[in-house]
Amino acid sequence: MRLAAKGRRKPPDVSQHLAGSLPELLWLYPDRRFAETEVPPGPAVCPRCHASLVTDHWQYDEQKYHRLRALPDTRTLLCPGCTRVERRLYEGEVRIRHRWDIFEKETILNLIHNEEARARVANPAARIALIEDHGDELYVLTTTRFLAERIGKALYKACHGTLRRSPLPRERFTRVWWER
Repeated sequence: MRLAAKGRRKPPDVSQHLAGSLPELLWLYPDRRFAETEVPPGPAVCPRCHASLVTDHWQYDEQKYHRLRALPDTRTLLCPGCTRVERRLYEGEVRIRHRWDIFEKETILNLIHNEEARARVANPAARIALIEDHGDELYVLTTTRFLAERIGKALYKACHGTLRRSPLPRERFTRVWWER
């Protein structure tokens, strides 16, 4: 073993260090990452959300969608956001608890949908997959953990209250609780 500066031992390589524990960890923490599908070259459109793929980047533009849809060589395939919703690959959960009347609930739902629309501009995979209404509680599932955090921060900024965020260790999943 070679010595580093000042007589200290050199740390082992990462591949040597994890070699014994890796098979044990694989069954404990299965890989939930989004399996990227190979995108064929050329333009493509998503028939569900009207996103368009031109230069290896999905984006939302209704005019571009209709223009590409008219071209004969344009393929139709699901965008990453629609694929995540279809496969039920959720990475975020938001629980909103509050005693509200109908007007406040509609305002909060509008705020949630507006945050989704803002997030979709930068990341087309950021989607709200499910909104359930349980009386005094709303339950929201998102396709990215960043959208869940963003919704929680927007609720806290607009309505104050209590915000808690809990990312799961070694998982790409975040739970956010907001209540007032």
